[in-house]
Amino acid sequence: MMIKYIAGWVFVIAACSISAIAQNQAKFSDIKAGMKNKWLEQQALRIANERATDLHWLAEYKKATIISKKWQPILNDYGYLVGRKIHMELYCVEQNGNCEMADFTFKQKYKAEGYSNRLICIKVGQLYNVDCE
Repeated sequence: MMIKYIAGWVFVIAACSISAIAQNQAKFSDIKAGMKNKWLEQQALRIANERATDLHWLAEYKKATIISKKWQPILNDYGYLVGRKIHMELYCVEQNGNCEMADFTFKQKYKAEGYSNRLICIKVGQLYNVDCE
């Protein structure tokens, strides 16, 4: 009787754990874009892949989605506009076949003639496992 009781609880705990893991697995394609700009997304991928090569990361970034709804201004200590930043999620595939995504923040400097065309990576968040797509 006791064995049936313990076996029943083991089954319940295992079933809950498996479904919790399945529910927490993210898909990159489920990310909602805040805005769309193919040029910015391509620049972000180029920069991320250059960084991956320089730092010997064993990953290739393949997709980018802008999650910011608009650019956020960057002000200096005196309140003057010095640039703007934007957040993106980037999807990569590692050499071992795992797929992951990370939050990246990029900026553009502001000059007298307007914003620079150069995108600069200022932050890379933690990698999270996602379903491969």
